[in-house]
Amino acid sequence: MFYTGKGACVQIGKETSFGVKVAPTTLVNFTSESVVATVSKGDEGSLLASKTATDRDVMAVDVSGSISFILRPETAKMLLSAALGGVVTESSASGKKTSRIVLADAGVALPSLSIYIDRKVKTECYPGCTVKSLNLDFNAGEYVTGSFEVVGTKEEDGSITTLPALTIPSYKCSGATFKIGGTTIDITSASLSLNNNVEEAPRTYSSGLYKGQPQAGQRTVTLTFNLLHSTSSESIKTEYLFAEKTASVELECTSSASGYTIKIEIPNLTVTKLSANVSGSGAITASGEGEALSKGAVEPLSVTVSEPVA
Repeated sequence: MFYTGKGACVQIGKETSFGVKVAPTTLVNFTSESVVATVSKGDEGSLLASKTATDRDVMAVDVSGSISFILRPETAKMLLSAALGGVVTESSASGKKTSRIVLADAGVALPSLSIYIDRKVKTECYPGCTVKSLNLDFNAGEYVTGSFEVVGTKEEDGSITTLPALTIPSYKCSGATFKIGGTTIDITSASLSLNNNVEEAPRTYSSGLYKGQPQAGQRTVTLTFNLLHSTSSESIKTEYLFAEKTASVELECTSSASGYTIKIEIPNLTVTKLSANVSGSGAITASGEGEALSKGAVEPLSVTVSEPVA
């Protein structure tokens, strides 16, 4: 007998105390995972004339890996707030509830998660997980997909909780809008990458086998985008690539269920690449890259999740 990935499950819960597991509250619409506990066993390095090592004591335990997912309205707020780590500002108006998520300051602890993975034979829990990096992909004609990389403390036995099924359709890129400098540009794809550049806590006598809670470093936020080569791509190149001027960027996607949207905002993107090359007889495409900058009190990156209010 063997097991397949169909029916496997990933659930997460936000911890109140770092490394102390909590029951899961959110079901992740995942497509793959690589979370693993790594055990380091020491070698005394003795010069005794033994034919092999004589002892291997457990010295350290680390957890790392990634989870890939399709982004759905029910899970977006939890996943994105864990990755960005900053203040979540909620408001309601005109029958719509919005949650605006921003980056946490450098040098502060990011939210910690308990991640539960049911691999059919057994369910493991990985407490004390912090998001190291997040990637979101927006490809025309596809759903919004992504992945996040985590570091954690240990592996424990766990159990899956009965949570509400995911019933709201996933965000999709059909009909998405992309604006740069306030002008709508018709693109074919975009990718957002957030690296939290976490500073991992060193082990101490009291922490034993496990590391303490990491802190966010200075973030690296990059955006790549692709479009059909046109006067639009040349205008971006002329205005932003060969100048110190930054561009405001907005990327918004919706669910097929009315009122559910997600919007990425980067007020100050420095464009670092905009090029178009001929690779054959097909359509000529242009590819662009940029990095989010901090300017004054303006948030360098924000994500707004909106949903209808009954």
